[in-house]
Amino acid sequence: SKLLYRQYRGYENTDRPTKHEKALTAPVFIRMWELADTLKEKHLARLAIGAFYHAMRSCEYLKVPGERRTKVICLRNIRFFRGLRELSHADPDLPFADAVSITFTYQKTDVRDATITMYCTGQPILCPVRAWAAIVQSVQNLPGATENTPVCSLLQPAPQPHPDNPGQFVQVSGKDMITLIRKAVADMGTGRLGFTPDDCGTHSIRSAAAMAMHMAGVPAYTIMLIGRWSSDAFLIYLRPQVMQFTQHVSKHMTQHSDLYTSP
Repeated sequence: SKLLYRQYRGYENTDRPTKHEKALTAPVFIRMWELADTLKEKHLARLAIGAFYHAMRSCEYLKVPGERRTKVICLRNIRFFRGLRELSHADPDLPFADAVSITFTYQKTDVRDATITMYCTGQPILCPVRAWAAIVQSVQNLPGATENTPVCSLLQPAPQPHPDNPGQFVQVSGKDMITLIRKAVADMGTGRLGFTPDDCGTHSIRSAAAMAMHMAGVPAYTIMLIGRWSSDAFLIYLRPQVMQFTQHVSKHMTQHSDLYTSP
């Protein structure tokens, strides 16, 4: 119906513009790790790094409010490999594996059992293998942990630890992650990053993944596969918020300017 179409377009025109969360840069993740003072913040920093390399939605690795179709990944969803050999979660050399594979059992796009593999970077902090290995080792050591324990699980020590009461079993949340992200962004400063703490949230990690891959020249279809985007919707994450994004574009635009001149 043309009338309904025009009416809905009119509603859209009166909507406020969507405020997208800014994409984080790699130094922010390093700063999150450096500023992490507690076991909880260390766990959050590792989750942020791991989620960055797998372009994860917050509901895939954190406790978030509301009902979600997407399932939080558990220990059983994470596998490590050295060459073609799979390593046990109990292997002490887990941080030195060559690759880590994560299987996403159910997603908002209705895709099931999508497995994404990322390889080690050789860096001490920014490495998907090291980050997920530390997470797995931490979670599997929790009292009563099983292969179905979510990766966001943590033991919060009791005010007065006792053998009969070591602490409370909790799950870190999206709100906790936002707090740490904004703490790091505030510490680094708007002058360096070009955005403020209020511009950031948990979605900034997924945006960071798309932006980083694009800046590295990763093909669009590969970005879609890693981030599990079913369409080119990931393009909304490629925001021109960093100067390098448009570097050399103006030169390329005038490179063939002679084509527009008459002989």
